[in-house]
Amino acid sequence: MNSRRANARLVAAKFWRRLPRRWLGLSIRAKGLTVIVIPLTCVIGTTLASLALQREVSHHRSVAILNRNVINSANQVLADVVNAETGIRGYAATRDVLFLDPSDVALARLGAEREALRVASIGDVNRSRQGSIDATTTTVLSQLAEIRSSTRVGTSAQLLRPNLEAQKAVMDRLRGQVSEMSDHSAADLAKQSKTIARLGNEIEFLDLAGLVVAVMAGLAGVALFTSGVSRRVTAAASNADRLGQGHPLEPVDPSRDELGRLADSLVRAEELLATRALDLTTARDAALRATHAKNAFLSHTSHELRTPLNSILGFAQLLQISDLSAEDRDSAERILGSGRQLLVLINELIDIARIESGDLNLSVEPVSAVPLVDEIGKLLGPLATERSIRILHNFDAADLAVQADRQRLSQVLMNLISNAIKYNRRGGTITLSYVEDGENVGIVVADTGPGINPDDLDRVFVPFERLNAAESGVEGTGIGLPLAKALTEAMGGHLTASSVPGEGSAFTVILRRASSGARPSAARQSPPAPRPDPTRVAGPAVNILYVEDNPDNVEVVARFLRTRANVRLRSVPSGRDGIIDATRDIPDVILLDLHLVDVHGMQVLDELKAEPRTAAIPVIVLSADATPAVIRRLLTHGAVAFLTKPIELAQLGELLDTLKPTPTPGASAYRGVNGGAVSARSGRRTQ
Repeated sequence: MNSRRANARLVAAKFWRRLPRRWLGLSIRAKGLTVIVIPLTCVIGTTLASLALQREVSHHRSVAILNRNVINSANQVLADVVNAETGIRGYAATRDVLFLDPSDVALARLGAEREALRVASIGDVNRSRQGSIDATTTTVLSQLAEIRSSTRVGTSAQLLRPNLEAQKAVMDRLRGQVSEMSDHSAADLAKQSKTIARLGNEIEFLDLAGLVVAVMAGLAGVALFTSGVSRRVTAAASNADRLGQGHPLEPVDPSRDELGRLADSLVRAEELLATRALDLTTARDAALRATHAKNAFLSHTSHELRTPLNSILGFAQLLQISDLSAEDRDSAERILGSGRQLLVLINELIDIARIESGDLNLSVEPVSAVPLVDEIGKLLGPLATERSIRILHNFDAADLAVQADRQRLSQVLMNLISNAIKYNRRGGTITLSYVEDGENVGIVVADTGPGINPDDLDRVFVPFERLNAAESGVEGTGIGLPLAKALTEAMGGHLTASSVPGEGSAFTVILRRASSGARPSAARQSPPAPRPDPTRVAGPAVNILYVEDNPDNVEVVARFLRTRANVRLRSVPSGRDGIIDATRDIPDVILLDLHLVDVHGMQVLDELKAEPRTAAIPVIVLSADATPAVIRRLLTHGAVAFLTKPIELAQLGELLDTLKPTPTPGASAYRGVNGGAVSARSGRRTQ
């Protein structure tokens, strides 16, 4: 017995432990049906039970009514028989027919009352008693009829006495029968009343219990639904939010229903996102490596292209300042023009690469638009004149200023106006104007050329895409407009194009208007390159050390400096030789290349500045590696200037002229005329 009880408890415990898992395993439809069916079943069950009890109450109430009818009918039969008996006896005693009226009324009703008693008598006992009462009533009525008849014919009271006594005996029997039947029916009626009262209480209790059970079942269903659906829906929504935010998912209870499959899907999505994120990270790292490799390649390529250009442009500049015939001077200028055009192309390619990699440094400040446009118009005026093209200015706001990098805005407008000249018709016009739109200002360059098909407007900003290049015969690379658009966007603006085929095109540089309180930067005019005069006295003798491994570059600088009085140049091909030479024979100025055969020029500069004997010597860096980061590092580490290869010899001469000897114990040093370093990159003296 004990083992059976223990087994039963074990089975029950297993059932209750498995119940939550089984519940979670049900589908949402099954859970919903369960939540609805449980309270509904309770309500239906209690309702059916209540109906059954009410039906039983109705039966007992019918029986009670029949018992009451039996009692009433039996007593009414007895009362009618008594009334008939009383009237007949009064008539027999007094011979007065008035006594017969109540008797006749009672006898008239008696038939109906006997029939009602017969109908009400249900059951064998009542039917048997009703039969006895009915037979006794018939006997009584027969005796009364006989007494009445005898009295009517004049029979004396003495002779009627035996009949009256016999009738009384039968009447007493009838009273006993009616009393017995009434008592039995009354007892049964009391029993039925008690049963009805008990069943009524049971019905009330059942209704209340059904209501309580239904409410509890409903609450239990809600609790089950909440634990099985609502809570996990909330958890799934929370995990979906966490997945969208990139946070790890919260663990949830495993289940086999729809929400369980949803939770599994979220887990798979998290794994997939993690895989995709890893792939994206790998791709990003690869892209960064590719970008770095591209930048390194561009830097190296820039250096490799600028190095031979330095020799080409350098020797061409030497020819230009030499005593040549007009034809030879024209040849030298053509070489310079083509070389500088090639240099511009190289710079544009590098600028595009810097913009794409985010390495382009801008100095956005208020820039006066009118002087800048006038300056560019004058620079490109000769080119326009060659084609009989007029450049018109429609700027009536002298104080118009925009937020931009002046050098880059100048580069953008140069590209746009150059294109307007190249693609314009001979004898056409170029109109430079502006439009104002709230906080923005648009500088418009419009031409009267053949125009551009509206479907091709977006293609003009695609690098190396040249529309109808073969038909127009205009030379170009197809990077001017893309670069202009990229530079404008880098300055926080945008470049738009519009055109009417056959009438011309218009390009609008839209930038933010400079605030009224800002001071716009003025146009900086580059001074014309002076022609060196070999007879001009340049002051005290200047000893210059040039650290350069390219003989052609050394020869260009050497020939240029030979045109200047009191300048002595010596060169070394490596960084180590430069450090040794500078330490041994203190020069007045050091010209330093970066990409040397043994060590990098940055290291040479650091060692020169770390050595007390050479720390005060001005170092001018000449290099094709002209990225802004490299220039900043060099100037920060002590270089007084940076000249980009191919160098402008006139610029080098101007830079040397700004330096004068300031003797120091044990060494001579050159400082800026105002005591500050000179940055040839910007053309300004930094204090």
